[in-house]
Parts: sequence; structure tokens; C-alpha cells
Amino acid sequence: MMVRRELYLKRIEMYIGRPVVKLITGVRRSGKTTILRQIRDELLENETPKENAIYINFDGLNYAYLTEEEQLYALLAEEADQREGKLWFFLDELQNVKNWAKAVTAISSEYDCEFFVTSSTNKLLYDGFARDLAYRYVKIDIYPLIFSEYLEFIKDKEEFKEKSEEELFKSYLLNGAMPGVHSLNETIGTRKSYLQDIYNSILLKDVVQCNKLRDISHIDRIMQFIMENVGNTFSPKAIKDYVKDQGVTISVDTVYSFLDALMGAYLIYRVPRYDIKNDKLLETQEKYYICDFGMKNAVMGKLPSNYEAELENVLYLELLSRGFKVYVGKQGRYQIDFMATKQEDRTYINCCNLLPDNEAVRKEFNPLIKVKDNYFKIVLSMDSNARINKGGIMNYPLLKFLCEA
Repeated sequence: MMVRRELYLKRIEMYIGRPVVKLITGVRRSGKTTILRQIRDELLENETPKENAIYINFDGLNYAYLTEEEQLYALLAEEADQREGKLWFFLDELQNVKNWAKAVTAISSEYDCEFFVTSSTNKLLYDGFARDLAYRYVKIDIYPLIFSEYLEFIKDKEEFKEKSEEELFKSYLLNGAMPGVHSLNETIGTRKSYLQDIYNSILLKDVVQCNKLRDISHIDRIMQFIMENVGNTFSPKAIKDYVKDQGVTISVDTVYSFLDALMGAYLIYRVPRYDIKNDKLLETQEKYYICDFGMKNAVMGKLPSNYEAELENVLYLELLSRGFKVYVGKQGRYQIDFMATKQEDRTYINCCNLLPDNEAVRKEFNPLIKVKDNYFKIVLSMDSNARINKGGIMNYPLLKFLCEA
């Protein structure tokens, strides 16, 4: 049985029946195709003729030849001419078709149809795509499972039924958030192999081939640096120096190019810093997070790591999935883990493991106290109960926060 990811299905369903192209983007194997199938199944349940709900996968060999807008237009027109009534096109992994938006707009003007399009890279969003769609589109970003979704995925598995919430969270960090890994009723070794295969596929298809990269010998070194420094601020020069220490010389521009390619495949995320006091975006010393900690563990092994960095990574993806834009906050000499914004609202969040003593309390609360505006501020920790209220700033259990999605 496929688990319904209501968080995303509800967002997409808001636009069904409207004349906008639904663009569904996210890292490879994060569940985009499953969501397409669930939408298609719902349409069929509502008496849409099966032949009018047309699914085409552009990631396979059948359509590997199809890379131009004219070819796409011909294919869609051929499909449309064979049917009567309204059509629903589900175009999976369309990113390698040049100027695809022009073909979709042309078909939309000639036939009564609606489009759902997925992509595992931001190549889909080429310069001018919005204009080519006459700005009639909505983009829904799909992420690997957040913790509340993970609990839904594993709730019927015998191996998890007697575990506490804290134990389930540790399993979530170890095995990761890719939906497919939790469909495996196999050993940890099998799950590890599955995640390694996904990682290698992303690097090959969505980073190297998609961006036509040539000198790729140091891409593993760059990813290793990022995975070892999740939650730390650093510059591209730090990566350049790290790679140089391993005997390979690259330029800062090359590092930037690889970082852009990795972010374009949704494998990593860059989080810019924001100067709260001076109300401006900063251009240096960003943080980077990865799409899935289970993938990191599979690639690098479960090495001793910064547990609080893992918590930050989980919280960062949680905030993105809830529709926030996220920044690292800078208040004078203090750093705040996250400034999450949505429209005109903000929330300041510090995240940590435990608050066992006054020193830990000061470390987490003082940066928030220094921010003198009236936006909501909170400290999330792995403490089981909220125990501290300092200057109106609450300490709240992280796991409870994650389960409230």
C-alpha cells in the first residue's frame, strides 16, 4: 500500500482544475513519481477515463531520444489526437527536454488539457521558462520524509512497534528519509546499498551528465567536505583548501560551479546568513545541509558526528517542507540557527540536544534575547518536557514539534 503524503497532495490538489502547469521538483527518489500516481488514481476514481490520464516517463530508454521541444510537441499532439474529452498529462522527469515549456503551452492552447510535470534537477527551470508558460505555473517542492511522515511509513512494521519515540528518531537518522528505503524488509546492509545506489545515480545523472561536467575527479572530495561540515559556516575557499590538502588544485570558481550543480540536483542546500540588526542578506559564510542523513551514513559510514548538526539538518528540512524560507541569523557577534520566514512573518529558532545546566541555557537563549523585535522566538531541544521560559522565550521538545506537522 502506498502511503499518502498529504502535506504535498493537498498543496497540489488546490490547483487541480486550474489553468496552471503543476511543477513538482525534488531530489531523485524523494517520492515525486508516487505522488503523480496518487493524483492520477484520484482522478480515475472521480470518473476520469483511464486513457485520458496519460503518464509518460522521460527518464527511461523509451524516450531517451526526445530532447527537443518539437519532438515533445509531436508526441503530446499524437497522444491528444487519439482521445476525446479533457486530457491529463503526467510528464515525469522532463528536465532534459530543451524549451519544454513552449511545447506544453502550445498543446494547452490547442487541446483541453492539464499538465503535471516533475524534475529531479533545477534544469527544468531554464531561463525564460516562466515566460514560455505565460507565467501560468505553480511549483511544489518535494522533500524526503519528514519525521511525522516517517512514523506513518513505519507504523505497521513489527521491528518498530515496541520502540519509543526517541528510538524511532535514532532509526530515522540512521536509515534516512528516502521513502523507498522504508519499503525494504531487508537488512541494514541492503538499505545501505540502496542509498549508495541513489547517491551514485544522483551524482551521475543529475550532477555530472545534467551539467556536462568534465573534470569530476574531485566531486567526491567536495561532497565529503560538505558532509563532514553540515551545520558549520564556511566559504568555498575552505573547500578549495581542503581539496588542495589532498593533493588536488582547483579554483574557487570551480568550487562554485560544483556547488551550484549539487544544489541544482537538490542533493545539498545552501542557507544564507541574514544580518538581523542591519536587516540585510549576507553573501559569505553560508551553511550547507544535505537532503538525507541516511544517505550520508551509507556513503561515509556511521562515524562519530556532531549530533546537534544532525538535529539542525532535520529541522531545516522540516521548515522547508512547511513552506518557510530559511536563513542563518546573525545578531551582532551571536548566531541564531534559523530565521524562518513566511510572507511577512518570522520565527527565530535555536536547536540543540539537551539543556542540562545554566551554561547551556545561556548559550541557546542569549542570542534570541539579543533580538529586540516582537517576532516569535523558541529553543527546540531533545529534552522530553518544556522546562524553561526565559524572557518569554520557550524551550519546547523538538520531537513534539516535529510530530505536529
